[in-house]
Amino acid sequence: MIPFEHTRGVGWARFFAWTSVGLGLTALVVSVTVPLALQLGRVVWIVLFATFSIWAAFMAAPRYREARGRVSWVVVVGAALGIATFGLMVYAAVAFILAGYYDTVIPMLPNWTAGGGTRIVPGVVAAPAG
Repeated sequence: MIPFEHTRGVGWARFFAWTSVGLGLTALVVSVTVPLALQLGRVVWIVLFATFSIWAAFMAAPRYREARGRVSWVVVVGAALGIATFGLMVYAAVAFILAGYYDTVIPMLPNWTAGGGTRIVPGVVAAPAG
């Protein structure tokens, strides 16, 4: 673990803040565009990146306070994106569990159910039958 003393200053604060925004925005875009195929494992990966976004925002906040006395708006945006993605994926997990185990369907994004089944993998040639 890197000690706090080695990552002080506005430079590190900006690094963590913009990393938070990048991770949060990417996680949010992935959560609404990538087919999840009703698989909880895919939800967990998106939640992982949303959590990293929140973590990076919370790493930036004390560094901004130490250097400038107030927190940048970028930290708030990064944390908000991570929290929004986290909440959306909790809803997705509940929807997947209800759909898979209890046959109860609540409103979901269309791409959350798309993408399942067998597909042809690019670059893999099937052996001829016979």
